[in-house]
Amino acid sequence: MLEVVRRSRGFDPTGYCPGVLASRVQSRLEATGLGEMSAYRRKLETEPAELEALVDALTVKVSGFFRDPLAFELLLEQVLPELLVQKAAARDPSLRIWSAGCATGEEAWSLAILIDELLRRESSPPAVTILATDIDRRALERARQARYPAGALANVRHGLVATAFEPDGEALRVTGPVAGLVTFAVHDLLDPRTTTPAESIFGSFDLVLCRNVLIYFEPAWQEFACEKLYRALAPGGHLLLGRTESLPGPWAARFRRVPGLRYLHRKPTRRTSTAGETR
Repeated sequence: MLEVVRRSRGFDPTGYCPGVLASRVQSRLEATGLGEMSAYRRKLETEPAELEALVDALTVKVSGFFRDPLAFELLLEQVLPELLVQKAAARDPSLRIWSAGCATGEEAWSLAILIDELLRRESSPPAVTILATDIDRRALERARQARYPAGALANVRHGLVATAFEPDGEALRVTGPVAGLVTFAVHDLLDPRTTTPAESIFGSFDLVLCRNVLIYFEPAWQEFACEKLYRALAPGGHLLLGRTESLPGPWAARFRRVPGLRYLHRKPTRRTSTAGETR
């Protein structure tokens, strides 16, 4: 099954936890009413719609606006203002952020809403780039449309809804300056041929969010993904994981934990060894 996905879609799910893969393939097998894997494989090879359904089942698309409010509060009150001060002091005209595994875009748009609010207070704001990536092309298309049901905005303050959204039929669509802050692109975090998304041109991200993604990978692939994230960050850059996630193996020593949130980490301004010693 997985070879068909890899060959047809260029997406290699072998780094995912075996239990997750087996459960999701089994759910599609049952949904089609087929009793044998061999019959299901033939269906995948002859019916593109079922192949899309399997890829949709294998990829993770749990998202929401301001999911984990405490994390976003810390970003708003501490991390992002600190980054803006640093940019001004260094006369650096750009602020670069990567939302890895962005699903249908709510996380990236939440970031854009916060940053737009902060930039309104700045006399000389930097140019902001938010690159949001995922392996699921259909999820990315929904993200680019930036159109969400009103109920999806329950965690967004009313004033921000009025500023960042406009009515679009029975839904709301991201509008104004916020709409121009995010670029969406396809990227596979486990692809060994790439280090950072092609659209980023280079790494040096000031902030990377990779929330609730690592938990679906096997340990060796978690370390592989962390190496990518570490290399993508600028010295002093921040990495935000999911609430239940932690850095695997030697990577816990390569980063510094940021006070206030145990799953927010910072890349040292100088290179560190795997034992955590600053060089």
